Amino acid sequence: MQLKELERLFAANFGSPIFPVLAEYYLKDNQLDRAAKVCTIGLKHNSNNLHGEFILSKILVKEKKLLEAEKKLKIINKGSVNIEGMFLLIDILIQLNRNPITIKKQISKLNQLLPNHRKVKQYIEKYLLPEKTLVINEGITITKKKSKIIKIDNKLATKTMYNLLLTQKKYYHALEVLNVMELNKKNPQFIKKHKPDLLNKINKRNR
Repeated sequence: MQLKELERLFAANFGSPIFPVLAEYYLKDNQLDRAAKVCTIGLKHNSNNLHGEFILSKILVKEKKLLEAEKKLKIINKGSVNIEGMFLLIDILIQLNRNPITIKKQISKLNQLLPNHRKVKQYIEKYLLPEKTLVINEGITITKKKSKIIKIDNKLATKTMYNLLLTQKKYYHALEVLNVMELNKKNPQFIKKHKPDLLNKINKRNR
């Protein structure tokens, strides 16, 4: 169907199920304002059109409105199976640095539908790797991903850096700072005071 025909049908009936197709035409042509306007009007007259909601979520991504797109895609993926929407949601969750558990759940759902898909395999390799157990010299056991390699330069292994990483809840990085300080025999009392508490935080996160 040609663009002019789609525009004619939409003008005759704003609630016509063809409105997502028209919006996608505009989206592909990078006419984001027109695409968004068509979706907004179409959804006012046909609020249950999930295809229209999905096209609108793609427009929001183009507009860098990731939080709005995330919210919309979660609703869409609850009510239907939309493979492209599932891929898009995972990419948004990763960009927004969401909880790894949330990301893993979405990848697992997609893997049930497309276990041999190249991109799904990449997700699995990156986010669903098996974990291995590490024993810290204090006798406390923690888990850590095989792929997580953390290196802290000697010059950056300071109290200030430790406190900054702790505030950001980057516990493994903070632990490596303490380990480097310990290796360099710097601030032993500081390490003795803070390391047990940090290890407990890591343990709680991994439960």
